[in-house]
Amino acid sequence: MEQGQEEPEQEEQEEDRPPLNWNLIVFRWSILLLFCVCFFFNISDSVYHVAVISYYSACEECEFTYYESLVLAATLFVTGILLLGVYLVLMQMKRALRVYNMVMFLSSWLQMLLILVMTQRYPIAHNVHYRWLNQKSLEYYEKKYDCCGVLGPDDYLLTSGTLPSSCFKSESYLTKDLHYKGCLNRDAVSTSLLRYELLTSLFQMLLVGALIAYYLYLKKILAPVRSFRILWQSRIIF
Repeated sequence: MEQGQEEPEQEEQEEDRPPLNWNLIVFRWSILLLFCVCFFFNISDSVYHVAVISYYSACEECEFTYYESLVLAATLFVTGILLLGVYLVLMQMKRALRVYNMVMFLSSWLQMLLILVMTQRYPIAHNVHYRWLNQKSLEYYEKKYDCCGVLGPDDYLLTSGTLPSSCFKSESYLTKDLHYKGCLNRDAVSTSLLRYELLTSLFQMLLVGALIAYYLYLKKILAPVRSFRILWQSRIIF
């Protein structure tokens, strides 16, 4: 009797389970892979922004940390939005995805604008910070932008006790030719719009395009909203 009862139950479960659509499965997992890439970039960016803000927290002259904080806030917000998107994609919630696509687009656009403002206002801040931490020469920036050290000549005087020739105009070593301004806060410097800091935003725009295509495909095939039961039965993979 027990075996007879189990067989109908198994048959009912198989009937409830929708047939596999491999095009949809590949499409969905391609999008989930993009989610993972965007999530990784946002987490990495957040860690970096926190490190920079913490490093210069005691510096009153480092105005660029204000922009860094705004970018960090936008990055953390987008990270939360990404987690919500994974759920909507797995559950095939078409109506929610339509709203989500708009929110994701606007959030990514705002994040990109903030990064552009920061990198255009302080275009060499990140490069100078990176090179100084890794004990690499700032000669290129000091000669090109008439600056000295990260925050000023004291950076060298407190570490090595001497100033490099690149801190002086025409490398004269004359006090009157010394550049007193640090390279970190050099602003209003011409730079390209294409920056490596925008890589995260570009991937997110690619994700938004893929999500729109995914939504239209779900609508085309009349894909039903999936329940947790169906999701569990398909082992999430399908």
